[in-house]
Amino acid sequence: MATESASPVIARWWQRNEFSRRSVGAFKTALAAVLCLWLGHLFRLERSYWASVTAIVMMGSESAVSLAACRDRLIGTAIGAVLGGVTVRFWHGHSLLYGLAVLLCLLACSTLKFEKAGRLAAVAVTIIVLIHWDGGPEHAALERFSEVALGILVALTVGLLVFPERPVELADTASH
Repeated sequence: MATESASPVIARWWQRNEFSRRSVGAFKTALAAVLCLWLGHLFRLERSYWASVTAIVMMGSESAVSLAACRDRLIGTAIGAVLGGVTVRFWHGHSLLYGLAVLLCLLACSTLKFEKAGRLAAVAVTIIVLIHWDGGPEHAALERFSEVALGILVALTVGLLVFPERPVELADTASH
């Protein structure tokens, strides 16, 4: 008798907490993370875990991954990779130079009207400058951009093809 009354309570709780939607989102995010790790190893990316981290961030930031968000993240990472590659050449442990590179990333993205991209540019600079990379600054910048691009591409693909919630937004005016 207790199980009969518990069943509607559990069903209402399930619906009220949108557990089905959350389960699908969790599955899609886990799938994207694993695909990134696998593809990163396949493409011989040294730090393929950054592709997984990027996909997790992309999948968790919105209910549907938008093309505008992907564009902004790629632009931010490209700016950060270039500035990071240049900064590493002159780095030699100077914290103020690192701070200047972060400042330039944020200002460049803001000037180009990609404010959301600024944070990712600063993260790319941080990773390129503060983590030792074999192969030099150019290799570090290219590798970092490749990792993020892979994560974005996988997140977008999983978002579009695996239990799609809604169509991808082709233009997102809120991103500027």
